Amino acid sequence: MGHVVVKYKVTIDTLEDGVPDYQGISDKIGALPEVQAIEIKPLAFGMMFIEVQVVLGEGEGIVDEFENRVRALDSLIGQIEALEMGRL
Repeated sequence: MGHVVVKYKVTIDTLEDGVPDYQGISDKIGALPEVQAIEIKPLAFGMMFIEVQVVLGEGEGIVDEFENRVRALDSLIGQIEALEMGRL
């Protein structure tokens, strides 16, 4: 079975009373074994997003399973968008 590299854009829901803990959420995502690289980047108007690069095994449902695990890490995680995908 082969592997695929996926680059994700993970957005964080805004808080009414302050700035989300981007670094804390980034650390939680970075602890997943599939994560190869992670970086916090500017989005717009002071908002940030987390760019995550992962290596996943090929197979049906693997990408969805990873995205669901990321969503379960923190209630402030908003959208998870695949930016790039390619085979290794």
